[in-house]
Amino acid sequence: MGQYSHLQFFRHTPNAQLAVYFSSKNINLGIDLTRLKETEAEMILKAFTQLPDDQQAEIEAEFQDVNALACEGGIAALIDESRFHDDDGFVEAVAAIDGFHSKVMWAFLEKPTYWRGASMFLHADNVSPSFWKKRNDLPNLPPHVDDEDIDAFAQAISQYFYSQQGRGKNCKVEPYRRNDKEYFFAYPEDFAQSGVEWVSNTLKTLAHHPAFEIIFVYSESEGSLDIYAPKNTKVVPELQRHFAKTILKLEALKDGSIDQRVYDLAPLNDNDFEFKLEAVEGISSVVVTRMRLTLKQGSRRRIMLEADTKNNSKAVYDLLGELTLPKYHITQVGVKVTFDALEGKRTKTRTFNITYPNSCALNYDGSDLKIRKMLAESGIEPKAE
Repeated sequence: MGQYSHLQFFRHTPNAQLAVYFSSKNINLGIDLTRLKETEAEMILKAFTQLPDDQQAEIEAEFQDVNALACEGGIAALIDESRFHDDDGFVEAVAAIDGFHSKVMWAFLEKPTYWRGASMFLHADNVSPSFWKKRNDLPNLPPHVDDEDIDAFAQAISQYFYSQQGRGKNCKVEPYRRNDKEYFFAYPEDFAQSGVEWVSNTLKTLAHHPAFEIIFVYSESEGSLDIYAPKNTKVVPELQRHFAKTILKLEALKDGSIDQRVYDLAPLNDNDFEFKLEAVEGISSVVVTRMRLTLKQGSRRRIMLEADTKNNSKAVYDLLGELTLPKYHITQVGVKVTFDALEGKRTKTRTFNITYPNSCALNYDGSDLKIRKMLAESGIEPKAE
């Protein structure tokens, strides 16, 4: 989503929904939203800015939350959360509503218990794959997620960071189940900070205690644990052990390593290579748009090939064939996936890079999951070296 704007938000959200929202908070804007045209967003903005500052701040925070989920990924996260609540009618209901903002505002008003989980899922989905550290050799044990288990996990994280770094005195862990995976969002207390803030119409320097974030994603069926710990990657092995002890009830965890599987890019060197599109419904074409070649002789000698594939899907390969090159490895490819066009909608595409050994700029939700399955069927998926 782009930068939030009140005016843009009012333009995208139906007046009838805004009327329900303000009515639920017993706020009178002094205008009848149901009688306004959908194009008269300026009048709503003018009325909104007449509200007291504290009310505006509270509403703005909620509107920004709605705006953040008003996208395809946000809808997918809400659907995943609805499945946890066994709400079979949610998908049909949200599909009948036009526009992302309308869909999300409806969910905000009608399904408030879904909100926190969906927001957290979308946040995790937006983390770059390169930031996740994966271990895939854990025993296939069910996670323990009762209150006392979550409290013990939070206490273990707190004690570790407080003893090692002098921060993390307090910690909260929020667990969520998403399909067949368990998500744990941990918030240890960070070092105290001070900043300049506006309090009403006065500029003040205020001290506060922010939290830093760690995300754990566990799959019992895969025996895998993904950890997102920005600026704390060195402590990932310790975090794995604390997770295993408190959530999996393992007294000891053997020394392990980050997932060392690699993407096999060698097949892409063949001009006749074809991606297995029939393996997944909804994908109409896959094109290699660029290649990075690392020469076998010498150190850090690379060649980047890029060509216009709009009218020639093999343009990169044609360019490669025109060159006389020493021996090389393919260490990165740019890929463009085009999905089947849906009636009345623009054709969707997804462009991403795969980089040797094990970096792929795809997430693990929605259309990206389809692409990952296609890559697996095509023989490009990570394999143990």
